[in-house]
Amino acid sequence: MIRSTVLCSVLCILLAATIAAGQTPHTYQKGTITGWNIRVDSNTSGGSGNSPVSTINRRAKVYELKGSGLVYKVDYCGAFQAGKFGIGQAVDYRVDGERLYIRHDGNKEYSCKIEGTRAADSAKPEAPAAMQ
Repeated sequence: MIRSTVLCSVLCILLAATIAAGQTPHTYQKGTITGWNIRVDSNTSGGSGNSPVSTINRRAKVYELKGSGLVYKVDYCGAFQAGKFGIGQAVDYRVDGERLYIRHDGNKEYSCKIEGTRAADSAKPEAPAAMQ
């Protein structure tokens, strides 16, 4: 019984190492934290039966990160939102679906929720040529 448990453990470790070795490194883009706003999220619950209605408000900082083509509004970044950066700070980031990951401390990442995007000023289309 012990031999089969050890064998299973060794196989699992080898499989995990093989999967990890096959992963390609993430590609990061350069961006800048350009500002932030405060948003109030409200969560109301209760009101049925004998349960009183209660509302909990959460003040959330929503940050703007300017990339090469878009400005991202992000929040729910964990420790990143605790003020570990300053306005104007350059960051390396990547986007994966509805999440934006900001690299820190070498290969660690803050995982942020993308709340919205807009075109960056530098990404404005050129004016059409004048017609003669």
